[in-house]
Amino acid sequence: MKTRSIRRYAGALLCSAPALAAAQQAASSTPQLDAVTVTAQRVPTDGRTLPVSISVITAQDIEASSARTMQDLLSTQAGIHLVNTTGSSDNAIVDLRGFGITGASNTLILIDGVKQNTNDLSAPSLGVVPLDQVERIEIVRGSGSVQYGGGTTGGVINIITRKDFAKEPVTARATATFGSYGLRQYDAAVALNNEKVGVDAYMQSLHTDGYRDHSGERREGGGGGITFRHDDGSIRLYGRTTTQKLELPGPRSINPTTGVNEYQDDPRGSKNDVDFVKTTTTTFGLQLEQAIGVGTLYADLSTREKKLNGLSYDGFGDILRDQKLEENIASVRYRLPIEGGHSLVFGADGQEAKTTANQNAYYDFQPSKWQSRQHQYGLFAEGQVRATDSTYVTAGVRRQYASDDLDVISGSGTASDRSNHLTAWQLGVRQDLPSGFGVYGKVGRSFRLPNADELLSVQTPLAPQTSTDKEIGVTWQSAENSARLSYFRYDLTNEIQYNPLADGMWGPGTGANTNLDPTRRQGIELEGHTALSSSLALDANLTWMEAQFRSGTYAGVDLAGKTVPLAPKWLANAGVTWRPTDAFLWNVTAQYVGKSRMDNDQANQFAKELDAYVLFNTKVAYKFTRNIEGAIGVNNIFDRQYATYGIRGGNASFEMLGPVANYSLYPAPGRNFYASLTLRY
Repeated sequence: MKTRSIRRYAGALLCSAPALAAAQQAASSTPQLDAVTVTAQRVPTDGRTLPVSISVITAQDIEASSARTMQDLLSTQAGIHLVNTTGSSDNAIVDLRGFGITGASNTLILIDGVKQNTNDLSAPSLGVVPLDQVERIEIVRGSGSVQYGGGTTGGVINIITRKDFAKEPVTARATATFGSYGLRQYDAAVALNNEKVGVDAYMQSLHTDGYRDHSGERREGGGGGITFRHDDGSIRLYGRTTTQKLELPGPRSINPTTGVNEYQDDPRGSKNDVDFVKTTTTTFGLQLEQAIGVGTLYADLSTREKKLNGLSYDGFGDILRDQKLEENIASVRYRLPIEGGHSLVFGADGQEAKTTANQNAYYDFQPSKWQSRQHQYGLFAEGQVRATDSTYVTAGVRRQYASDDLDVISGSGTASDRSNHLTAWQLGVRQDLPSGFGVYGKVGRSFRLPNADELLSVQTPLAPQTSTDKEIGVTWQSAENSARLSYFRYDLTNEIQYNPLADGMWGPGTGANTNLDPTRRQGIELEGHTALSSSLALDANLTWMEAQFRSGTYAGVDLAGKTVPLAPKWLANAGVTWRPTDAFLWNVTAQYVGKSRMDNDQANQFAKELDAYVLFNTKVAYKFTRNIEGAIGVNNIFDRQYATYGIRGGNASFEMLGPVANYSLYPAPGRNFYASLTLRY
């Protein structure tokens, strides 16, 4: 976007504040609602004053949901779609606002403010924390580049765990869950507290055979922390570790020309019975909060190690991979409240990552070995001005230095050594109106850098991805009801994505990670909550999204106006929760996901698309006593056959041999049941 256009848009936002403030007198008579504290903004902030789209999933919402995994729970929210290429929803890509296969690289996911995205193409495994251990989840859409830096164009999701269980002296809970496909899951947590010290710990063990042959999962994990409290702040030390072994069943092949259709004839089958990936992730960290003067200092320090090894068979021979990621992150920021309802947050952060990988394939004369180092250091500041009693203006800027160094020790790949200076900024206005209404608008700039995996398979060095982000919205809230309507638009330059039409290491049109020509994401989100009665509540949302290439020609194909793969145009969710007593609840939900283009179909030449689908889920829970409760759930009640990921066969260089009709789908689970029993102390 040109500078003149940015200035014009920013000026319109600022000029609108005094005009909207004419409603200030009437707005002051609106009943005061409880503050919505949002920590995904890197410091606790009242979400009612921010010019962004915010959703909060509470512990009560989680209790009512039939979702068994964090990803399934997140998919019930506006603008969020899952892309599952492994068969385990714990590893599904969380795509916020239409980025498709690169959703994990454009949505930042945090646990207690600590980054979970790693410096590779894998999606964060969110099964590390049991749902029963979560206090709330904050979703801040289209914001976070000033506070966190790269990879936040879609937004920020912060998962906040229970740490002190309402500060009771001793609390404990244990849950056993059994279900379809041999599911056996055990979760336990305990917390000890007094006025000065809190100790908490949890563990999880999960075994399942999976919906498909050779799709089993084994996961063992746990963690804990100790918090020291004093009058002016707190210090928390924590650690967590998880080991997961995931069997990979691979795709089901369909070829209309030959009549082969494994997706219909044998959806639960597997490509082979040898592919797997095993990952161990260990994190240790320190979090500090300290009042200094009239403000508060926040600091985080964490170190993470991720070890991955796996095996795959491509029909000719085995491919072995062994990878290790080491990452250190540090952040310090200071929030200064200013008389009159104003505030200023400023700070610095840094991240250092080292990735070492070895790959041994049957066709290699020598194993491929490479090492990547990335460094990122940033300074940021964000201020909020309360222009009137009902008008808030927020502005922030980040300046970041980033460098990456890829060393190809043996095998194929292109070594690189680059550095960049990047700027992110945001300007927004929020205006409260009478009767609980509010309007907001914002404009900003975000960016993302290539990760270690993307740096390896390139033909030319990758430039940073940048985006000009705009959003306007209307919100409404009363004591029992709420609603939001928003429109967003991202204009991206140098979007980083694997493009099968690009010239790669094996020749023209053989595919490579590349900077795309300009692309765009835009959409409308509508969501609402209403209490139909004292015991009956309805939640619903509807999302329309458009993900398009704005220009570009690859392998002779004009991509202008084409749809980005794996980005459905329509998403919708609706759920009813009935609580006739404090002990009983019944929840029924429906989810609709519209059609989307398959992976490897950037040119939109393939006639077949991923089919739209509707899922119905339900859950019944009952508290037998204060300390004992049980639940029964059924997901995909009508046993709908569907897939969230599919890929067309062939690539652009093969089109000269004739049309390619074959494609592959990754079947999602059919109807499945589970039952759980929870003991509390």
